[in-house]
Amino acid sequence: MGAIESHDFAPVRDDERKELNLSRRITYKQYLKHLDGDCHEACLSEIPWSIRDSICLYERMNVSFNAITELPPELPLRLPHLYFLDLSHNQIETLPDSFGLLFHLKTLLLKYNKLHSLPQSFVHHVKLEKIDLSHNLLKELPEGIGKMESLSKLNVSNNKLKMLPVSLGNCKTLTLLLAQGNRLNEPSQSICDEGSEVTMKFLKQKYFSLHPYTDRLTSSNLNEFVRVRGNQLPSSVPNPHSAHVQYIQNQTHTTNTPSRIKSPLLPPLGASELDADVLRDKIIGMIYGAAIGDAVGLATRSMSVDEAAFHYSSTDIQYSDIVVDSHRVRWRPGDWTSNFDLFVLALDSVISWGGVVDELDFAKRLSLWCQKGFPELGDTEGIILSPTIQQVTSNKMYTEKPHSVSADVYHTQWPPKTQNGSVPHSPTTNTGVFGESGDRTNNNNAGLDHKNYVRSDSLASFSCGGCEGPGVDNGAIIRTAVLGIPSFFDLSEVVNNTTRISRATHADPRSTASCVVISVLIALMIQGRKDLSKAENLEEIIATAKLTGREILKDPEQMEEFDLYCDIDNLDNLTVTDQRKMGHTFMPLGAGLASLRSDQDFRTAIMKLIMKTGDANSNACVAGALLGCREGFSHLPKHWVTGLRKKQTAWLNVKVNILLDMLGLP
Repeated sequence: MGAIESHDFAPVRDDERKELNLSRRITYKQYLKHLDGDCHEACLSEIPWSIRDSICLYERMNVSFNAITELPPELPLRLPHLYFLDLSHNQIETLPDSFGLLFHLKTLLLKYNKLHSLPQSFVHHVKLEKIDLSHNLLKELPEGIGKMESLSKLNVSNNKLKMLPVSLGNCKTLTLLLAQGNRLNEPSQSICDEGSEVTMKFLKQKYFSLHPYTDRLTSSNLNEFVRVRGNQLPSSVPNPHSAHVQYIQNQTHTTNTPSRIKSPLLPPLGASELDADVLRDKIIGMIYGAAIGDAVGLATRSMSVDEAAFHYSSTDIQYSDIVVDSHRVRWRPGDWTSNFDLFVLALDSVISWGGVVDELDFAKRLSLWCQKGFPELGDTEGIILSPTIQQVTSNKMYTEKPHSVSADVYHTQWPPKTQNGSVPHSPTTNTGVFGESGDRTNNNNAGLDHKNYVRSDSLASFSCGGCEGPGVDNGAIIRTAVLGIPSFFDLSEVVNNTTRISRATHADPRSTASCVVISVLIALMIQGRKDLSKAENLEEIIATAKLTGREILKDPEQMEEFDLYCDIDNLDNLTVTDQRKMGHTFMPLGAGLASLRSDQDFRTAIMKLIMKTGDANSNACVAGALLGCREGFSHLPKHWVTGLRKKQTAWLNVKVNILLDMLGLP
């Protein structure tokens, strides 16, 4: 019978297995005596053997106000399901190494004990969220405590600590840290006595100063951009492979002058307060954020809200999940549409002139793209679905006088109406209606011939009527974020560049105003002078961008409408399916600002936006650029980065690397 375990612990029903309460109820006088170490004779001095000898299914355990001095090593094996453990007001001096085996533990209360140290296994509690170690004798904490995956609240007040682990400064989940009443030197006790916010701010600054940004990109959950450095910024230092030294030297004018002349994109000293690697991460994040927003937004574009809810999860989506229908069949999974093609045209123009923004160069590139698309990606032509872009580029004088042609189109009553009120389509160009930006053709899809397959009536279900005329659709705002990079330290130059490129196709001042808001916001974010984790700082830069864009408008009604979209603070208040405004330039403006204000991560904000449908990929392209700049490339959803088509990203990465070289970034 040796295989049968006998004990005196009575069997319990399922409804009795949730909590084991061995705490002792005491009066106020008894409480004071207990604090002085005068424990009542009824107090437990150890965990009962009935528990130590059997496996119990309790999920909560409370043994507070006893006189327990140690915990048995077998405790995690006997109570494997504990997620709440209250050991407060005992006399425990140490914890066994096996304590780390309480895998399900979420809340641990150990205040008012006699702990001198914690075992290294303590940091292995992957689910532990709340820890109270106050009023003990701890002299140090495990260095890895800041790496605990779920730690949210930590109280180490009234111990004998001399320093707090720097790793706490990089704990993404930590929201509250109490460390009053210690003997701290690092950070100083006076800092910790000011409260949690001040303490955590100090630790974050300390951690980031000790760990180079590149050291923080080692996690498999973060994206790493493949940096291929060119020869634009040669170094004169003994270690030419040090990208950081190159950046610093170029910032301080200590490399050869010809290098600077060839690279007018190179910002002057103090242009940004961001670390060079952080600045790089934000710029790449802005570019890839726009590409991802366009590619993911394609999933719900032209659908009804109910259709989108039927086909997709509201929290996440894979490119392979995108349904194949008459609209989406033209793209492969992970392909972006012509929204981002136009964005790349602006990027190409910027890097081809070393940062000098020129509307004539952009007009020539746009005209060539309309005829041939990007042949290196397999295109045979660019599909123009912005009526404004179609009109201006069809004028034979466009490449010579883009602003004049754009203004003429704007002042022409267009589009003309047929008897039934529909918009006529060009017999030679595949066009859509206001709000439709270009799409790349999947020329290899099932052997379909692009010219014969893509028909204007295939987009009839996505009519974005309501734009009053040419120049006010969203064909300009989708490409404008990249214009926040050249001369980002000089907002007047950013406005000038944005105005010229916007007016190269869209002469309506509302289009220019909305474009200016986006590019100025990008410039302010990469200047890095505000901590955007604070809502008031974010509102401050949005207000600056809004005021800058508003100055372009003269009509009171346009100003009122502009203010309305700029002030949308919640995506729930944005109606993207309004047939009168679905493709209006103000729609992605409102979507981008509301997404930025949402204080949600990239994936959550983009998913919420595209599930509202409408011109989803245009809205998400703009919102993705803003969110990507805020969060950085390394923190974009990994499956959305790696899921983009490899041919496209390899082609794009060449351009991004050239841009970074010209900016002098490592």
